[in-house]
Amino acid sequence: MTTRSTRPILFALAIGLLVSLPLLGHVVKDPDFYGFKTNIAVPPLPGYEEGEEQLRLVFFGYRHCGTVCPLQLGNLQALHERLAGKPVRFVFVTLDPQRDSQHALDQLMMSMGENFRAVRPPTPAAAQTLAMGYSEYAGRTGSGENYDFDHSARIYVVTPDNRRQLLYASPELDLQEVQSDIETLLSQTGRKTASD
Repeated sequence: MTTRSTRPILFALAIGLLVSLPLLGHVVKDPDFYGFKTNIAVPPLPGYEEGEEQLRLVFFGYRHCGTVCPLQLGNLQALHERLAGKPVRFVFVTLDPQRDSQHALDQLMMSMGENFRAVRPPTPAAAQTLAMGYSEYAGRTGSGENYDFDHSARIYVVTPDNRRQLLYASPELDLQEVQSDIETLLSQTGRKTASD
């Protein structure tokens, strides 16, 4: 027998389950991929100039980050080397357009490799909205000039039609497995392009 105090909790859990049902298909692990396979529309990246790439690996971070951003950027740089010659771009989207100038971001990307690009949303609010469109958690912490961001630091694999196909939720990656995922997706997107 439930008490009156547990009824609101059970009701809230039931509502939460009903709300999350449409999303369950997006979080089920596909055994054919190391990353989490998805097929979700994401917003276009403002100011991003598309090239000949078939896939984009998108990462949200900021230059002043001293924790997870350097780890994920290191992963992306290693993947850049592993996927040399493949139609893949690596895109860093700043969560901190106030402190990250486009020039500084472009310099950082040039130092990382030829297929790296930087996107700088016009305002902090635009950066937050864009991050939410990718399901990226990003919250500003601290005040004044000494602020940081708590963020989920995921890597998103996106096709040119702005569909998120894979996500990697941790910087602790098996890069060989990620490379295999990317090569599998490239073969799939190549077949779709050839048949279109």
